[in-house]
Amino acid sequence: MSRYYYLLIMLLGASTALHAELYRWMDENGKVHYSDKIPAQHKHRGHAKLNEQGVVIDKVTSSLTPAQQQHRKQERKMRLLQRKFQQQHLDNDQVLLDQYDSADDLVMTRDGKIAKIERSIDIMTKRRDGISESLARQQKRIDAIQNQGKSVSVDMIQKLLRLRHSVKESDAEIAQAEVHKQQLHKLYTLDLQRYRHLKQPDKYPPPTSWMQESEPIENIITCSSGKNCKPLWKRAVAYVRKHSDTAVKLQTDEIVITEPAMQDQAISLILSLIREADGERFSIYLDVQCRASARRAPCDSRQAQSVLHGFRPAVLNETAPAPESASNPPTHPAATP
Repeated sequence: MSRYYYLLIMLLGASTALHAELYRWMDENGKVHYSDKIPAQHKHRGHAKLNEQGVVIDKVTSSLTPAQQQHRKQERKMRLLQRKFQQQHLDNDQVLLDQYDSADDLVMTRDGKIAKIERSIDIMTKRRDGISESLARQQKRIDAIQNQGKSVSVDMIQKLLRLRHSVKESDAEIAQAEVHKQQLHKLYTLDLQRYRHLKQPDKYPPPTSWMQESEPIENIITCSSGKNCKPLWKRAVAYVRKHSDTAVKLQTDEIVITEPAMQDQAISLILSLIREADGERFSIYLDVQCRASARRAPCDSRQAQSVLHGFRPAVLNETAPAPESASNPPTHPAATP
């Protein structure tokens, strides 16, 4: 009898499992899940109850306010952007390993490129010195004529001005080349540190500044604490109010939303203050939207790029770098063929 009794209990248990409640719910990344229970941390997002045929028989709406829902949406977008950014650096790591057989190869490549720039600087310096000598001779001629009480011709004065202008242009070219040389050396030094760590992680510590210094995400600013974020958040809000083409329609302590853009060239902005996973740090995330965003087209207008480009310098009180030339964009050395 006991054998049949246990068999009956098993059948009843299986029948109960077959008729267990089924729920459909969504996590913070927008992924849909199906389960017989909803994790407590996801119940506030809203969910649907399904019958045995998978038909919705009941719905529970989200308990979040519209501002909170938009904040969660912006958090998902920021996380996706961060993951994409991290993947780009992983790809750069692989390019670095594929491109160089040893650290010495990387150093030789760096030194070769820097030597090439230095040769160009030498050529430009000699040219500038030649122009400076011509300028000094022209000035001497003009001084001699004036000392004789004679008038100086217009041609001589125009030549003097042209030579002065050429000297200034040469000085600017030399200064630009010097900056390029320093930037190149810095990038290769970071790559060298990264390469050594990838090859021998036990011997060389990871260069913690590599990701931040080489290519910071221009519309994300991370603070070490909420207290440190307060002045940055205040400046970020002021930046949004100054650069959005539409008025602010919602502002809380963690999100600022401007009205949607109604014209093709106009932009609207969403600013979010997001707590990081460690619970200590916060990130300020700026999302630039335009009318084309509704059609899932990238918001890549010149104005949108300008607002993104100036966000970090404005909030961090830094000097914004000059816009890159479309015909000659900078290339990270690790990705240079």
